[in-house]
Amino acid sequence: MFKRREPLSPVGRLRRLLWPSMGLRRSGRYFAYKVGRIQGTAHSIALGLACGVFLSMTPLLGLHIPLAFALAWSLRASMMAAVLGTVVANPWTFAPIWYASYRFGCLLLGVAPGHNSQTHLTLTFLLDHPWQVFLPMLTGGSVMGLVLGTVSYLVAKPVIRFYQQRRIDRRRAKMAAAATRMKDRNDV
Repeated sequence: MFKRREPLSPVGRLRRLLWPSMGLRRSGRYFAYKVGRIQGTAHSIALGLACGVFLSMTPLLGLHIPLAFALAWSLRASMMAAVLGTVVANPWTFAPIWYASYRFGCLLLGVAPGHNSQTHLTLTFLLDHPWQVFLPMLTGGSVMGLVLGTVSYLVAKPVIRFYQQRRIDRRRAKMAAAATRMKDRNDV
């Protein structure tokens, strides 16, 4: 019923994954509406979003959403917002996040990177030395996630509170206008 009449080719699916059909600006606005309409308090939603952002900085690809669910559940935060927070890590941002977390993790652990430059960080190096790469990435990503998660919480909470209050005010104004129209009809 909701399928396409003509299925997308693999290239078409890849293009839609990297560049949404509605455009990045409209897609971002739609994402903001989705976050604003999640049920819950501003604190719960912002905390869930921060959980998702925190976990998206880690190299635990494939576990971001289940771990975000678990972390949000344990903190009594919005699990839906946690899932939306994991969108920070996407095909556009994986490489910069992982490279930054690796370099930052090496700096924090006091370990010299196992390569000289970004061009030498190849798949062969990753497969030959998995722990030498994973531990710095996990350490650096966790610290980056704590910082960015905290920032996202501090930014999101007042924005969500404002949006929710504006929604309530609009709803009250609609109800007052409807009550006034009803009263005018009854007076006639």
